[in-house]
Amino acid sequence: MKTMLMFDLLTAKKLARSQLLLGVVVALVLTVSTGSALCIMPIMALMLAYSVGFTLVAFDERNDWERFRLTLPLSRANVVQGRYATFVVMTLVGLVLGMAVTAIVYGLSLAFPQTELFVGLFEGMDWQIGLGMVAASIAFSLALWLVALPLVARFGMTKAVRYLPLAFIILLPIGTVLVQKAGPPPAFVLDLATWASTPTGTVTLVAAVIALMAVLTVLSCMLSVKLYERREF
Repeated sequence: MKTMLMFDLLTAKKLARSQLLLGVVVALVLTVSTGSALCIMPIMALMLAYSVGFTLVAFDERNDWERFRLTLPLSRANVVQGRYATFVVMTLVGLVLGMAVTAIVYGLSLAFPQTELFVGLFEGMDWQIGLGMVAASIAFSLALWLVALPLVARFGMTKAVRYLPLAFIILLPIGTVLVQKAGPPPAFVLDLATWASTPTGTVTLVAAVIALMAVLTVLSCMLSVKLYERREF
């Protein structure tokens, strides 16, 4: 897994730099247009994980790297596990850089409080909201890949790209109907929301979300390994 991870990171090094710059620009534009700095962390994490991830997978298929790796002393499980590790690393790097950009913007807003550009960007934000955005950034960044990578492992990038939109087209109406029929939230949901707004509740909920994403990542990886081992080239 380590060999595959290092190979991916070396391949993505130059691309990641350009995508980070683009991510900063997009995050800042959205921050100014929405009047809130909440979007910086998720945008940075999403853009780095998705753009670098899709490019790596596309490189594999376009340059026939998948067949080449089969000649190396790497098991198919190592290849899949390394690719998952790459996406986790890219998500965390994007998240950390998003935190850094958020801190810089916050510092500028304190240094120039009368500047119209910075007014209201951090209004209503506290450490609980910031911690929640960390969990949301990790969840959103990994969610698509947990579905996409098993499809890529089984069918390859070209076919997986065809199937992914179909899956979301099917799931979106189902989710919409379920939400419409759900009605008002039950009492325990309101109680949970109230509890989550407390410091203890926030920390516990964030830890639970991160733990859940870790479990789902492991399960998705195990499925991808099984599918990749059955794939013929």
